[in-house]
Amino acid sequence: MNKKTVSLVFVTLVSIGNILADNNVTFTLDITGINVNDGNIYVKIYSNERDYKKDIPYTFFILESVNKNITHSFDIPEGEYLIALFQDTNNNGVLDTNFLNIPKEPVGLSNYNGGIPGGFNKQKIPINVISNRITINIGRI
Repeated sequence: MNKKTVSLVFVTLVSIGNILADNNVTFTLDITGINVNDGNIYVKIYSNERDYKKDIPYTFFILESVNKNITHSFDIPEGEYLIALFQDTNNNGVLDTNFLNIPKEPVGLSNYNGGIPGGFNKQKIPINVISNRITINIGRI
């Protein structure tokens, strides 16, 4: 093999490896129960318990509250994640809580069925090609 052929084979193998290693999925988040035009929706996605406890999201984004329901899609690697969101009704960029640490603003959490929310392991959800959509209702706890 000459140098050009070896280089072409190497580039091809690297490209195939990148395609096989790329395990991103397009995930769709449906948010319901929004108070229209009552503050932006802050969405934080956590990939592990340690980062969740330290409030270090894997990724985050802010959505405008122009509709009662919002659908937002994004790409993320397959894995287990906790999705937490809140509506910033006073536009200060943080989730306000009372002295008992209970949110004063509307919130939503993945895998939440009412009552006292649990930690990362209770609230996490799988995200993969089969499980690639979730609906979270935002409201008061």
